[in-house]
Amino acid sequence: MPTAMREIIKNVLAEISRQGIQPTPKVYREIFCSKAKEHGFNLSECDRLSGLATKLSDDERDEIKNRDINDIDSLFDYIVSKLREKEQDILSSHRSILSEITLEKLASLMIASLAPSYSNNEFNKTINTLTTKITQHPELLKRKEVQTDIEHFIKIRKEIDKRIISDKTVKLALLINNMDEFVNSAVSKSGNSAKTLTQISNELKTIEFEDMDHDSFNVLKDKMIKINSSIYNEVSTLSNQLKDEQREVAILKKKINTLEESLKDTQKEVAIDFLTGLLTRREFDKELDKFNSEYEHSNKDFAILFLDIDHFKSINDTYGHDAGDSVLKTFAKILQNKVRAGDIVARYGGEEFVILIPNCNKKRITDITDNIQKTMKKNKFIYESVKIKVTFSAGVTIRSLYKSSSEMVKEADKLLYKAKSLGRDRIESKYQI
Repeated sequence: MPTAMREIIKNVLAEISRQGIQPTPKVYREIFCSKAKEHGFNLSECDRLSGLATKLSDDERDEIKNRDINDIDSLFDYIVSKLREKEQDILSSHRSILSEITLEKLASLMIASLAPSYSNNEFNKTINTLTTKITQHPELLKRKEVQTDIEHFIKIRKEIDKRIISDKTVKLALLINNMDEFVNSAVSKSGNSAKTLTQISNELKTIEFEDMDHDSFNVLKDKMIKINSSIYNEVSTLSNQLKDEQREVAILKKKINTLEESLKDTQKEVAIDFLTGLLTRREFDKELDKFNSEYEHSNKDFAILFLDIDHFKSINDTYGHDAGDSVLKTFAKILQNKVRAGDIVARYGGEEFVILIPNCNKKRITDITDNIQKTMKKNKFIYESVKIKVTFSAGVTIRSLYKSSSEMVKEADKLLYKAKSLGRDRIESKYQI
């Protein structure tokens, strides 16, 4: 080995030791080339980078310089990255092979595929925005999100078409069944029409056109006129029968409407007492169930106030039933005037009345009973200029004191009769009023 080369190697090893770095092939080559240049050597291995660089363009050499590429390995990495960029450019150029005309055709096909086969205003509104965009900008078809939307809408469109076709098939089947029933009904109701039409059909089948001369033609003409006349008569008869049945159906429909109105009036009468205008006992029971349900769900307490007119039989016996009816109607009006919105007043039966008081407390119950008593004591009932003194007895319970609403009603009724047994014109309850 020449002395100069030994000196270069010695200096390389010293430099590696001085820098304290690992003597990898790359590090050794870099330091070796540097020390060789210091000694005036121009080795081919060290000049390979410069030789390869001359094969690149000016822009590429500038880029190598800016990237600080100073060895074969880094140059190779750079070339690989450039090849990948070229690959992406080529792939990108392939994606844009679709011309504008082709995109417009595809856009038109896509829009056509989205539109449902049958009119569907709601779905049309949904896809209108997308189809407008595609029409104005066909290049949107290249976007993944637009392609996803198109797939989604095509699937919806298919489902809509299937559903509509299915519905139309069902309706067609129903129509055919109805036509079959109608024809069968018409034939069965037309008396001898079916037999007559069958005979006409048979006569038509007997007509022969072979060897037809003038006379036979006239015979055929007369026969055809006769057949036509028969068909006309049968159809006219059937038409008249159908018209008669239409009139009957119209009359029946009118009667049904009248019955429906009567039924509504009857239902209203069942709900409202005919004499007092208050709810009936039946409707009271329904309202009580509602109150009780609300109590069980939200613990909203309510009260029942049973009221009975004292000595009502004596009023009927003394002044007559008309006077008794007048007392009942007047008492009902007093009760309605003394309750608030939401309270339920009903005629429980005879001279007995009941009030349901929601969201109640003892003060609220006291206010109602006091107001009714004061009004009754201050005023007398007048019937045909006769003044009649009227009092009432009552029993009061509140829901929270009982296990069930039925127990509550029974107890209120017991308290009412207790008030009567203790002298009437009084109110009894489980608590002090």
